[in-house]
Amino acid sequence: MKYLVFLSMLAGIVLLYLLSSASSNSDLFLHNYYGLLAVAGGLALLLTVLVGYQLWQLASKIRHRVFGSKLTLRMAVLFSLSAILPGLLVFAVSVQFLEKSIESWFDVRVEKALEGSIDLARGALEISLDELTKKGRFFSLLMSQKRPEQYAPSLKLLVGEGATREAALFSPRGKLLAFSSSLQHSKPDLPDATMIDNTLRNGVYSFVDAESDKRIELRVLVAL
Repeated sequence: MKYLVFLSMLAGIVLLYLLSSASSNSDLFLHNYYGLLAVAGGLALLLTVLVGYQLWQLASKIRHRVFGSKLTLRMAVLFSLSAILPGLLVFAVSVQFLEKSIESWFDVRVEKALEGSIDLARGALEISLDELTKKGRFFSLLMSQKRPEQYAPSLKLLVGEGATREAALFSPRGKLLAFSSSLQHSKPDLPDATMIDNTLRNGVYSFVDAESDKRIELRVLVAL
């Protein structure tokens, strides 16, 4: 039994260390959340079984009127109250603090500040998208004057000058004709039929890609 108590204490110390490390490192906490939860649940179950076994032994001693069993019961109740009551007080104060803190997150001023930030970010994206559209029109004018064998060198030159991070030339059926990128991409994201139809119909098609490698990218399709 002594070894079991020692192992439980050791596991609790290790678990507290892992929880503190995970709290300071969000990536570590994200990837090991279920593992930490399983270990904490297993330790809680082990401690529950240990306490239940001790209570069963104490009840057996009281039933057989073992000397000192009633004193042990009183001491157990005293230590339990001295541990549970402060814990309940800390729990109640913590819950009250969290409720007040969460309510402050949704304050009217905070909400207006968030809305203003969203509007500002949306305006910046629209300005950047307009600038990229102008560049796309200019690129399409240049490429319309090139021969097919000049497509790849011309795109590479445009990307090398920093005008854009990625440029590709497609046929009206969506076939890749030339591609250049400053990123580690071997092939571009192929446009679907809807994008190609909108581009051929309106001359340009622009959109914000927010699901590309967890980054926000601006993409413009311009018809030659």
